Amino acid sequence: MFDRLIQVSLEKKLAVSLGAALLLLLGIGIISYRSTADLIDHESRVVHTHEIREAIEQLLLLMEDLESKYQIDLLTGQRQYLHSYHEKRQNIEAALHTLAGQTLDSQVQRQHVLTLHRLIDLRLTQSRTLIDLRDADKIDIHELKAHLDVGTETMNKIKVVLGKMREQEQMLLAGWSKRTDSAAAFTLSLIFGGTLLTIVLAGGGGLVIFYDLAKRRQAEKAVMVGHTRQALILRSLPIVMYSAKPSGDYGALWVSENSEAVTGYPPKSFVDNPSLWASRLHPDDQEKTLAEFNKLSETGALATEYRWQTYDGRYRWFRDQAVLIRRSDGTSQELVGLFADVTAQRQTDELIRRQADIINQIQETVITVDMNGYVTSWNNGAERLLGYTVNEALGKHISFVYPMEDREFLERDVLAPVKAKGTHQVEIRRRTKSGALRVAHLSLVLLRNDNGAPIGIVGYSMDITDRKRGEEALLNSRNQLAALAVRLESVREEERGRIALEAHDVLGQALTGLKLDVSWVYKQIKESNGSFEPSAVLSRLASSLELVDSTIQSVREIATTLRPGVLDQLGLEAAVEWQAREFRHRTGIACTTSISPDRIGVGDQQSTALFRILQEVLTNVARHAHASNVDIRLEETRDHVIMQIRDNGQGITLDEKSGPQAFGLLGMRLRAKQQGGAFDIQGRPGIGTTVTVRMPRSPTSDD
Repeated sequence: MFDRLIQVSLEKKLAVSLGAALLLLLGIGIISYRSTADLIDHESRVVHTHEIREAIEQLLLLMEDLESKYQIDLLTGQRQYLHSYHEKRQNIEAALHTLAGQTLDSQVQRQHVLTLHRLIDLRLTQSRTLIDLRDADKIDIHELKAHLDVGTETMNKIKVVLGKMREQEQMLLAGWSKRTDSAAAFTLSLIFGGTLLTIVLAGGGGLVIFYDLAKRRQAEKAVMVGHTRQALILRSLPIVMYSAKPSGDYGALWVSENSEAVTGYPPKSFVDNPSLWASRLHPDDQEKTLAEFNKLSETGALATEYRWQTYDGRYRWFRDQAVLIRRSDGTSQELVGLFADVTAQRQTDELIRRQADIINQIQETVITVDMNGYVTSWNNGAERLLGYTVNEALGKHISFVYPMEDREFLERDVLAPVKAKGTHQVEIRRRTKSGALRVAHLSLVLLRNDNGAPIGIVGYSMDITDRKRGEEALLNSRNQLAALAVRLESVREEERGRIALEAHDVLGQALTGLKLDVSWVYKQIKESNGSFEPSAVLSRLASSLELVDSTIQSVREIATTLRPGVLDQLGLEAAVEWQAREFRHRTGIACTTSISPDRIGVGDQQSTALFRILQEVLTNVARHAHASNVDIRLEETRDHVIMQIRDNGQGITLDEKSGPQAFGLLGMRLRAKQQGGAFDIQGRPGIGTTVTVRMPRSPTSDD
């Protein structure tokens, strides 16, 4: 457009200037006429404003006159006010009507007139009502004074409204007067200005021509500089600008000069071969891309990305942005747009996306925070292990997953070392969303930008809660086994001592007595020379036989204590009943048994384990339970043999079950576990304790 203006001939410019001057003079004449008409109109408005002001003053005078006569009538009791009431009201209404007609062109004044009408009606009604009350002797002096105050307030409102109308008209009068003066001055100026302009146009034509020539030379120089700058900018930018057909194959009409640097094709190739762009689209992107371009008639603009084959045969990603230019009749004229190579950006985005996918596939937690400790990324492993979603975690300080008592540890032993060293490893405790406390091994690395400045911290943590629990359980198990070994050795020594004591006290005494009896008999026979008294010898031998029988019984009792023969001879069922009788006889505690069926399908080792557990439980009942009744139940199910011992004692406590001195319970639990079974003990304070042993049933001939 600017180039075309420069190319217009000087003659045409002079003709246009002359025509413009004539039009200007004609315009000055028209403006002068209109200015004169405006001057007359302004004078009329000034007169109209004066008339409105007079109407306002007239209305105010009528109201004040009516008010004064009303008060005289009310105070003196005369009837003059009533005689002139209707006449005055008609005059006031006529004045209001006149004022309303004069203010039709002002919305503000019309509103004031409506307000006046309402207030005046109210005041007249108040006055008439008060006169009627006075005439009927229904009002005293105090009520009269109150009504007078109300009427005075209404009258004051009327005066306020009239005052506002008067001020409004005063402002209008000042404005219209000023406009009238301005219009008069403007009209006079036009007369002198038109004459002066004619002289100036004639004398300044030459100057305009000279100035036009100078501007033409400057414009040509500026255009050349602009073209040079534009070409330089386009060559330096990796963005190709183009103009293309608005439909069909969208062939190029013009392409910027840097197209060869970006695509390998010079601009001429796009213009000479309109189908070049569409034919080089990637087969997988061609249909989608052309469909988006086809929607331009509806959308008017687009922004899309597609793969396009450059001159060297490689497909590269391009981002294309275009707008549709329409003619004045609305039809499509051309496409104007630009496209840029975004392959590197796409590759970077794809790399970042893949890295993010890899991080999200990690089952352990990977979390990044900024230098202040606020979460900036949260992988799927963190969401799974800690329970918080990405939206719940992002932006929060990482301390929200640490126990309250570990907040100082977090700052001192977690964040501070990695900021100082760049890397750090530490074991931490974290609290999940559900409130569970988990232990993790945390590895931290300091993140830096391209300049080496720290920008954040990435932490990879492996949950080691189960391992820690296993280590603690293993350590506890070792400690318990060591304590159990010591306890077993102590029990063995106690048992050995008891057996030695039994052998010494019972068997030793019996054998000593037997030796004395045999020695006496031997002496009697030897010294008698065949003439001893048989009765005395026989009596002593009979005593020896009784002592031998007693010794044999003591040996049997000791053997039975070590391992009852009934367990081997008659089986587990008889051994349980025998042990219950022995316990009842020894302690005086009632002990009942229930065995079903009569023959329990267990092997020898299982029988021994169950019997020894029964002995240990009954020993504990006698020592600690303070019970008066014990119930033993032995039964067989399809897959298990279950022995349950229940007492009605004081009930075992949690500390007694898990305490370091619960060696008997540990031994029973190990016995059951060695046979593939399970041992359980439950206590209820004041109600009693129940021990349940469950072992797998051994196959029998009946199976």
